Order: sequence, then structure tokens, then C-alpha cells
Amino acid sequence: MKNFSKAGLLIVTLVIPALIFAYLNFFAKNHYILPYFFPSKDLQGNVIVQNGDTLFRKIGSICPQLNGVGIDKRLTVVSTLPASCDDHCQAVLSQLERIVALQKGIPQLGVLTITDKEPTLNGKLPDSMGKDGWKVIVQAKGLSDCLESEGNVQIGRDSRLVLIDNEGFVRGFYDGSIEAETDRLMAEIKILDYETKTSKK
Repeated sequence: MKNFSKAGLLIVTLVIPALIFAYLNFFAKNHYILPYFFPSKDLQGNVIVQNGDTLFRKIGSICPQLNGVGIDKRLTVVSTLPASCDDHCQAVLSQLERIVALQKGIPQLGVLTITDKEPTLNGKLPDSMGKDGWKVIVQAKGLSDCLESEGNVQIGRDSRLVLIDNEGFVRGFYDGSIEAETDRLMAEIKILDYETKTSKK
């Protein structure tokens, strides 16, 4: 009798969580929705709505200088690096290193850093900077300015991190000098990666 009750308890503790997991995996929906930025507007400045949905501009039309730099069809975090990198800048670089580390589990993730000219640092550049997963562009005029939007005016240009999804839409702005903001960015990268993988099923 004891063996039967133990077997029953074991089945309950293993089967019920498995059933819950299966239900959530196949029937539940992710209600954590990231916003879109840069709505499309007509000549009068009115936001364009089609079939009840707001239309948004892709990064190629917002910043034409980013066309052909290899960020198409991949999640990308864009940052700006000043020519002279002080302690504040170094703090942002260390947060970017954390983001680059996500590439081990999310190969489609890339980091793009825009700089006015070749940076000079008091310390040294991160080892991963300038390699395949972390591109550096010496900016064409106005490249970082085109990533301004009403939603991120409080974030300094040299701290601002911009998340672009694999379809080319801007999905978030973050302050790279604040660790909690980087944590939020990393969580939202994982959400977009999950959405991409599930949409292919």
C-alpha cells in the first residue's frame, strides 16, 4: 500500500507540472508586448493608420545611412561612442559587453556602435568590440541624430541604446549607463528572440 501511494505521489508531482508546461507552451500567449517607435505620418503630419493599425517606419527610412551595414534581418542594439571615452563611456561599454555575451544563446543578435571618429580611450577597448558580432562605424554626418525620438529625449546621446528588431523596426530606448536599464534591454532581447522562434513554428 505504501509503495502504491508513493508511486501515485510521484506521478502527480511529475505529470501535473508537465501538463501545465505543455498547456502554457501550446495554448498560452505572451502578453508582454514591446512598443514600436517612429510612426509613419502623412504630408500633414498625421499618423497613418491602416486597417485599424498604426504604420511604423523601418530603420532604413529613419536612418538611410544604416542601409547596407549588415543589420538586416537580425536583432541589433545600436549605441553611440564619443571620440573621447571617459569613465561614463567606459561604464556604457561594460554594459554593451554584457549584451554581446547574449550572442552565445542568440546568434542573430548584433551590436552596432556609431562613433564620430576613431575612439581614444584612457583604458583599452573591449576585446569583442569591432569583431563580427560588434560592428563599429565611424559615423556619416547626422547618423546618431536620426535615432532621436520623443520617447528618449531624457537619455543622453552617449548613454542611449536603441533596440531594432529583425524586421527593422525600433522597439526600445535604454540608458546604457544604468545597469537596471541594461537588464531590461537584455530581457526584451530575449522576448523578441522568443517571438521570432515561435513565429517560425
